Amino acid sequence: MIALEFTTFLGRFHPLFVHLPIGFLFLAIVLEWYESFKKTETKSKLIPIAWLLGALSASGAAISGWFLGETGLYEEEHLFAHRWLGIALVIFSFAGWYLKSKPKAFPIKLQHGFNIVLLAMLFIEGHKGGNLTHGETYLTEYAPAPIQKLLGGGEDIDTRPQFSNPDSVQVYADLVAPIFEAKCVGCHNDQIKRGGLNMSHPDSLLLGGESENVITSGNTQESELFRRITLPPKNIKFMPPTNNALTYDEIKTVEWWIEQGAPFEASLSSLEVADNIKPVLLRRYGIDTNEKPWYETVQLAPLDSTKLAALVQNGFEVKTLGPDNPLLDIKYSGTDLTNEKLASLKEVKEYITWLSLADSNVEDNWLSIVSEFSNLTRLQLEKTAVSDKGVAHLSNLTHLEALNLYGTQVTDACLPDIEKISSLKRVYLWQTGVSSQTAKSTQENNKKLEIVIGKG
Repeated sequence: MIALEFTTFLGRFHPLFVHLPIGFLFLAIVLEWYESFKKTETKSKLIPIAWLLGALSASGAAISGWFLGETGLYEEEHLFAHRWLGIALVIFSFAGWYLKSKPKAFPIKLQHGFNIVLLAMLFIEGHKGGNLTHGETYLTEYAPAPIQKLLGGGEDIDTRPQFSNPDSVQVYADLVAPIFEAKCVGCHNDQIKRGGLNMSHPDSLLLGGESENVITSGNTQESELFRRITLPPKNIKFMPPTNNALTYDEIKTVEWWIEQGAPFEASLSSLEVADNIKPVLLRRYGIDTNEKPWYETVQLAPLDSTKLAALVQNGFEVKTLGPDNPLLDIKYSGTDLTNEKLASLKEVKEYITWLSLADSNVEDNWLSIVSEFSNLTRLQLEKTAVSDKGVAHLSNLTHLEALNLYGTQVTDACLPDIEKISSLKRVYLWQTGVSSQTAKSTQENNKKLEIVIGKG
């Protein structure tokens, strides 16, 4: 542990050393070219001295850089080329020092060629070091669009999948694993296991690493992985230790997954989606987990216009919900409704989602016809003679969400049948025979149902 801390201490000197060889070597090459331009016969002794100082400082930069790389603060796939090109630069610098120490022993073209190669190596090595420190888009992020296009930058390629159906989403495979793949697996994989941790597969992730409790199901505070990704970025243990840190949405996704027990096989529909994660799923993946009315989920072919015309002739007002939704909003006004007229609605029964028979002369037994409207979500029976017997016919409506019985003849006896309608969210019972006390008791037993009974 002491040795590791000491090498980390030495590694921190890399930023100090790394600029010295650039200055020394660049100075040596510029001085040499200046003397060549002036056609000086005797080369300055400062040239080989500058090459030697450049080689020595490059050695210090390479050694401290090697130690810094061993801390695990950089992604291995980017570190490899930078590290070994630095070693090659040290060797090349010492070779250059030897070459420049005996300028008359080697051809001028060889010496100039050596200078050009070294400058190219310095440029590439510096660029790779900058990418490690600042990220690959550091140079091009604010460049004009033509330059970004020329250099291959500026294109924000979003590889995040978009899902249209929440039921098909596997939480780990589709939401969490891509985050780990993009931000963590570069240093925690089958070949490179920083801290002894392999995050390439669920099994290896569960095995953990040198730190205990990498993931504690249902507890983010005890999960070392979550603690690391939420530390202050300047903390030595912050992960990932690059500019490719997890975004707010990614952190919230991982947090929610751990809180749900960190399942590897669960689908999105099988987990509880809290209110604070809903906007994240919508913003990041296009997944809308808010409950939709049934009529927005039904897919039916458009109706024949002749069927709609026949309903209008029977006195019904008929509207579709929209140009892209063929479901029907049907209303009957008047006291001349008959059982036969109501039965004519059977021709379009799967299309009826809103039905108003308010202020009509509808009878209890006629509601057996309404019970066949499988996609009915809203039924208005206010100010009719409907009683408890009529409500009993409605208990089979599996998608009914709103029922208006205001001003009808129903009593407390209708409440058991109303409770049978599991999809029902709201029922209006004011100015009926239902008592406030009984309604209150029913609502306490059914938290999803709102009973609006009024005061009178």
